[in-house]
Amino acid sequence: MNSVQFLQNPILHRELLDRLRSPKTLLAIIVLALMSSVLVLMRWPSDASIDLVSQGSLQVFRPVTFAVAIAIMMLIPAFPATAFVAERRRGTLTLLLNSPTPPWQIYIGKLLANVLLAMVIFSVSLPALMACYAMGGVSLGGHIGPLLLVLMGMAVQYSAIGLWISIRSQSADASLRSTYAAVLLLAVLSIGPTVLVGKLSGPLAFIAHWMTALSPLPALQQITGSQAAASEIGIATGWPEFLVVSCLVSLGMAIATLVKLDPILLDRARPTGQIVDHSSGTRRFKYLVDPQRRKSGIPWWLNPVMVKEFRTRKFGRLHWLLRLVAAGAIVSLLLTVVAATGTVNWGVERIASSMVLMQIALLLLLGPSLGANLIASEVESGGWQLMRASPISSIRILLGKLMSTVWTLLLLLLATLPGYIIMSYIQPTIGGQVGKVVISLLIAISLVTSISACVSSFCPTTAVATATSYAILLTLFAGTLLIWLSRGKPFGPLLVERALLLNPAAIALAEMKTPGFESYRLTPSGWYIGIGVSAICLTVLYFRTLRLMRPD
Repeated sequence: MNSVQFLQNPILHRELLDRLRSPKTLLAIIVLALMSSVLVLMRWPSDASIDLVSQGSLQVFRPVTFAVAIAIMMLIPAFPATAFVAERRRGTLTLLLNSPTPPWQIYIGKLLANVLLAMVIFSVSLPALMACYAMGGVSLGGHIGPLLLVLMGMAVQYSAIGLWISIRSQSADASLRSTYAAVLLLAVLSIGPTVLVGKLSGPLAFIAHWMTALSPLPALQQITGSQAAASEIGIATGWPEFLVVSCLVSLGMAIATLVKLDPILLDRARPTGQIVDHSSGTRRFKYLVDPQRRKSGIPWWLNPVMVKEFRTRKFGRLHWLLRLVAAGAIVSLLLTVVAATGTVNWGVERIASSMVLMQIALLLLLGPSLGANLIASEVESGGWQLMRASPISSIRILLGKLMSTVWTLLLLLLATLPGYIIMSYIQPTIGGQVGKVVISLLIAISLVTSISACVSSFCPTTAVATATSYAILLTLFAGTLLIWLSRGKPFGPLLVERALLLNPAAIALAEMKTPGFESYRLTPSGWYIGIGVSAICLTVLYFRTLRLMRPD
């Protein structure tokens, strides 16, 4: 097949037009173009001179680079994550696979449409990048060229992962949740093995090195010239390693997806059920809490809506919550072991800062997926009509749904408290800091729950609510850190401090005296702002719930 026939792929044309016609795509293009232009204009020299050795352009190039990378992480995975799920729900996937179009052409069309969309999104930042080149200190071969290759690798990798998850998912919200979890795992958590191993050598260090290459963050740090902080913990991977690993991951995901693109394999028989012997203690010993055990009735003092959410949500059952708590406790204790043994010469404060970042990452992963399901899923499935006809008041329905999310996130927070307790025992001087960090994390839980639930009340489908919640919360948490990354030039210290007041993660990092945050005094003003934003979102959610409870 020649290049002309390749570009005439009907799947490519249909998918690309659908994505370009989306209002969210236009909004993302406008926001990214304005953001990159403003960053450059704020540092554009007043005279017509070019400094080839100045680092001023790098201080603008760095936030533009990370802004484009965050936009790729936020926007690109959403479209492939729902590609095959939407086809299956419309009933067109079977027709498509039985058409004369071969499966590999279907896959290439969907993948290439998403990659071209990513190119359109980050192409609006090219004028800003070329302006940095014109200012001096940024080269085409050493900075802009490698950056475009890394962004292209991210787009291909995240698209391939989204399609692989989409072909195996039954619902759009579950596919979105799993895709963003995979992106978070590859972008942030893949650095964890290198942090634990440190600068040691051997097979474990070799494996940790190539696992770190899965993340684009070390590659972006090398391109922007900010790798000094990362090299302190042994993160020395660059953009060539990332491109190699990204190609391998994308190829593996493509093969796994093509194998699944078979009408026979996609035919899923309805499960016939299984006979479970409840008298046997084997299952209870294995699960600690038997997932097949018949539940007792709901007591009068419990909110029935909250119990309903826990019993019907896949990850709301007690055995899944226990596994979540155990995983969080193990990770926090591993970081505590790092602080105690001195494998990495960080100090207790920096290890605690890593725990804060881990908790925020898990909150941003689980919180929007839980909160976005509260009302949108009921409206989409028709269950809201039953709730309106029930004798339960609207305030009790709302409290039950909110508490089902809050209790899950609180269990996740409590799972990491043993690590803080042990660190306070190792270094008693940080005891007061730990208390303020816990308060900041509680406010983060309030923000994540209230914002995602408020978004859920305005969205007609769960998929739209989930994607919108992720976009808003990532903009709030990661966008303010981009302003912090540009501190001094072009943003002044007062503007940076006011932006960080909106971010509970930054407040917690400032309390732990994390390098770069130790000069900011964000408490208690940041707490008041977080509580105020949560109160506004809850008020809007309450009146929106009253509106939804009215009869048609």
